[in-house]
Amino acid sequence: MSLRIGARLLWAPVVILTTGACLATQQDLRVVQSDVVAVRDEYRRLQAAERMRDSLRAAALDTTLARITMMLRATNDTVLAMSATVGRLRGDVREDLQNVRSQLIAIQELTGQSQRRIQELRADLEAEAAERVAAPSGDSARATPTPPATPGPAQLYQMGQDQLRRGSGASARSAFTALLTQYPRSDLAPDALYGMAEAFTAEGNAAAADSLYQQVAVRYPNSERAPTALYKRATALRVAGKTEPARALYRQIIQRYPRSEAAVLSEQFAGTPSRP
Repeated sequence: MSLRIGARLLWAPVVILTTGACLATQQDLRVVQSDVVAVRDEYRRLQAAERMRDSLRAAALDTTLARITMMLRATNDTVLAMSATVGRLRGDVREDLQNVRSQLIAIQELTGQSQRRIQELRADLEAEAAERVAAPSGDSARATPTPPATPGPAQLYQMGQDQLRRGSGASARSAFTALLTQYPRSDLAPDALYGMAEAFTAEGNAAAADSLYQQVAVRYPNSERAPTALYKRATALRVAGKTEPARALYRQIIQRYPRSEAAVLSEQFAGTPSRP
C-alpha cells in the first residue's frame, strides 16, 4: 500500500508537467492560428487595396485615352475642314485666274482690232498725203510724168498685215522688210519685225520665227511687242517639250515685264526655279 502511494507520489510531477505542456502547446497553437488569420486578413486587405489601385489606374488610363481620342478626332475634323477650305480656295483662285486670262484674251482681241483700225486710218492718211504731193497742176501735169508715190510706214505695215491675213507670208515679209529698210526709226518697226516672225510661224518655219522673235526683244526691249515676242518663244519651246528653257523665258517675262499681259499669262507656266 505504501509502495503504491509512493509510486503515485513519484508520477505526480510528471503528470503535472505533461498536463502543463499540453496546455501550453494548445495556447501557442491558438496564438499561431490567430496570427495566421491576422496575416490572411492583412493579405486580403492588401489584395483588395491593390485591386482598387489597379481599378483607379485603369479608369484614369481610360479617361486619358478617351480625352486623347477626342482630341485626335477634333484635330482630324479641323484638318479636314482646313483641307476643304484650302481646296475651295484653290478652286476659287484657279477660276479667278482663268477669268483673268479670258478677260486678257478678250482685251487683246479688242486691242488688236483697235490697232488694226488705227493702222488702216494712218495708211489712208499717208496715201491721201502722197496723192496730194504727187498730183500735178496745170500744164506741168501734161509736160512731166508723175513718179509713183512712195508708200509710208503705215501703208507698208498695212500691206504686210493684209498679205499676212491672206496667207501670203512671202509678200507680207517683203512689205515688212521695206518698212524696216526705208523707215528704220518708225514706231512701227517693232511691229514690222514681229509681223515677219508671225509670217514664218504661219509657214511652220519655227527656227526663223524664233530668231525674229528674239530680235524683237533684243532690238526693241521697251516696245509692247517685246514681252509678247518672248512669250511666243517660250510657248514654242514648251510645246516642243523643252520645259526648262521655256520656264526660264516665262520667268524672264515676269521679271522684266511684270505689268504686261504676257507676264500674267506666263505665271501658270513659270514653275519654281531649279536649285543648282
